[in-house]
Amino acid sequence: MKNFLIINTSFFGDILLTGPLCRNIKAVFPDSHTVFIANKPFIDAARHLDGVDEVIAYDKNGQHHGILGAYRFYQQYRHVFAAGFTAAFVIYGNERGIILARLFGAKKVYAENKGLIRLLLSNKNIDYHGKYRVPERNAILLEQYIHAPVKDLPMIYKPPRIAYDDAVQLLEAAGIDNTDKFICICAVSKKIEKDIPVKICAQLIDKFQSTDYKVLFLGAGSRATKYSGQLRELTTHYIDFTNKTSIAQLAAILQLSAALISVDTGTMHLGLAVDIPVTALFYISDDAHIAKWAPGPNLYKANLLKSNECSPDRVFAATLNIVSDQSNSV
Repeated sequence: MKNFLIINTSFFGDILLTGPLCRNIKAVFPDSHTVFIANKPFIDAARHLDGVDEVIAYDKNGQHHGILGAYRFYQQYRHVFAAGFTAAFVIYGNERGIILARLFGAKKVYAENKGLIRLLLSNKNIDYHGKYRVPERNAILLEQYIHAPVKDLPMIYKPPRIAYDDAVQLLEAAGIDNTDKFICICAVSKKIEKDIPVKICAQLIDKFQSTDYKVLFLGAGSRATKYSGQLRELTTHYIDFTNKTSIAQLAAILQLSAALISVDTGTMHLGLAVDIPVTALFYISDDAHIAKWAPGPNLYKANLLKSNECSPDRVFAATLNIVSDQSNSV
């Protein structure tokens, strides 16, 4: 049996964007075993990706921080991975990941890296066929091993049954039962320039008062908490779910919702991966950024609105239209 190693110790959304690579591996080698080494806070993002069999947490901000931490990680798992791997794929060409892949006995290691460490790689320069989207480029790493084209596949995230049970309890505690319809909004990212301006978000939320939809505000971390506090000064017509869910529970809540309105962040990619209608707001909307991070065409139920298109009226109408389109197609 072939066994593959994927190393991606980046953030939430970056892990989800590895999904097409994982799915392509299973499409070509259905009986293979795929191990995913992921950044500890986001292991649930990897654990429930379609195509992933096993997840190992890399605590890069804790016990595995720095060079000594990487060595500690190797010592912890060198016996676990003593059989080695058929091939390893290191996302974003991380030097630490490339070295670990070799130490763990990967017969082939594939990554994009321009430094001297590329001497440890099994690939030469990679032909991306003019593709710029991160998930497509991740998947093309597999081409270096199979010497054949990969498929353009969507991310698929499958939250476990317990996550749905938890989600229902959380919604009921917030006053939402199974007869209620709701829209989710994620307005905050890691970068302030990507965020929905608070006044715009308040106006958008208030527009849903004319509909049958309740509004859930989603977010995690101190920035989202601060944003929600500012938002509360402008409108009270939303239910605050900031810091209330795990990644798997968030996925389940998204699947129970009518749609997601989200800025360019991990929650947007999660909404796409659970196959719900998504209105994706790109406040950084230069061509290079869109080409790299925007949802792939014809793969998802998604609208993409650039910064000059993100008025409350436009976002509101686009979201209702995509929800209507999906309802009519069922």
